[in-house]
Amino acid sequence: MNLGRILSTTIKELQQMSRDKKLYPLLFVAPILQIIILGYAATFDIHNIPTVALDRDQTQLSRQYLRCFHHNGYFNIKYHVSNRNQIYRLLDRGKVKIGIEIPIDFENKLRKGITSAVQLIVDGTESNSATIALNYARIISEKFSSRLIIKRIDLLSFNAGDFLSSFRREIGHTFLVDNRTRLWYNPDLSSADFMVPGVICMLLLIVTTNLTAISIVKEKEIGTMEQLLVTPIKPSELIVGKLIPCILIGFIDVIFILIIGYLIFQIPIKGSIVLLLALSIFYLFSTLGLGIVISTIVQSQEQSMIVTFLIILIMNILSGIIFPIANMPQVIQYLTYLMPIRYFAIIVRGILLRGIGFEMLWPQVLALIILGILTLALSINRLRKRIQ
Repeated sequence: MNLGRILSTTIKELQQMSRDKKLYPLLFVAPILQIIILGYAATFDIHNIPTVALDRDQTQLSRQYLRCFHHNGYFNIKYHVSNRNQIYRLLDRGKVKIGIEIPIDFENKLRKGITSAVQLIVDGTESNSATIALNYARIISEKFSSRLIIKRIDLLSFNAGDFLSSFRREIGHTFLVDNRTRLWYNPDLSSADFMVPGVICMLLLIVTTNLTAISIVKEKEIGTMEQLLVTPIKPSELIVGKLIPCILIGFIDVIFILIIGYLIFQIPIKGSIVLLLALSIFYLFSTLGLGIVISTIVQSQEQSMIVTFLIILIMNILSGIIFPIANMPQVIQYLTYLMPIRYFAIIVRGILLRGIGFEMLWPQVLALIILGILTLALSINRLRKRIQ
C-alpha cells in the first residue's frame, strides 16, 4: 500500500463531507438527540401505575392494605368503585392498568389466621409492565402478611408469659426472613445505566455503517468511481482512505455520547476511557466492513439506507442490548454469535459499569477481531470484483 495515495483519498473524502452541509446533522446532531431521547424513553422503571380499587370489606384492615399500594410510589389508586363491572370498564377504556378487589370477609379471615384471597385484575397487553406490576403487588402483599404474622406471634408470646421475646420484636419492621440486599454495579437499578451503554453500541453501528455505505454508493451515482479506476490507486488503498474519516467520526460520536451520558444521565464511568476507545477500533472493523458489503449490493443511496436499516434492526434485536439472549430460542442464540454488537455491548457495559479491564474482556475482543477481519476481507473482495 502507498501511504501517499491513502492520505490523498482520506483528504478528498473529508473535503467531500465538509461540502455536504446536510450530512452534519446526520453525523453529529442525530446521535446526540437519539441518546437523549432513548435515555429518557427507553426505561423499564414503572411508577404511578393507574389503579382501581374495589373494597368490599370496608374495614380498617382492608383500608390499611390499600394504603400500602397508594403510598409506595409504584401504584396510584385513581378510582374507588362499588362493583367488578366498573373495573372491567376502566380496563377496557385504558384508564387503569390494574384492579384490586378485596373480598367481603377480608379482615375477619385474617384475624382468625385464615388466608384471604385478594383478586388482582391486570391489563396484560403490555406483558413487561404487567409482569413488573404483579411483582410489585406480590411484594406488597407479602410484607403486609408478614407484619400481621409478627403481630400475632408477639401476642402469643405475651400471653404465654414470654415478655422478653415480645419486647425484642419491633412490630411492623421485623420479618420472618430479613433479606439484606446489596446491589453491585447499578445500586439504584436505573434503566438509564442499563440502556445508555447499549445505545452507544447502536448509534455507532448506525452512523458508521450508513456513512460507509452511502459514501461508496455516492461515488457510483455521481460517476466519480470510474474516474478513480483510471488512477493508480488500488482497491485496498481506496477502502482504507474512505474508512479513516468514518473511524474519526465514529470516535467523535462515541466521545459526545459518553459526555452526554455522564452529564445528563449520570452514567458512571468506572473503567478506562482510553481502553474503551481502543477496543472500539475492533468493533468499527465490523461495522465499516458491513457498510462496504452493503454498498456492493445496492445501486443507489435510497436502497443503501433501506438495506442498512433492515440489517441494523435485526442486529440490534439480537444483540442482547434490550432483550436477554438467554430468553431467545436456541437457534436464534447461535445466530447472535455472528453479531459484533453483542460482544461490543458486553465491553461497553463492562468498562463503564463494572470497571473491568482487558484481562476480563479478551474473549469479546478476540471475537470482534475475528468478525472484523472476516467482514473486511469479504468487503474488500466484493468491492474488488465489483470494480473489475
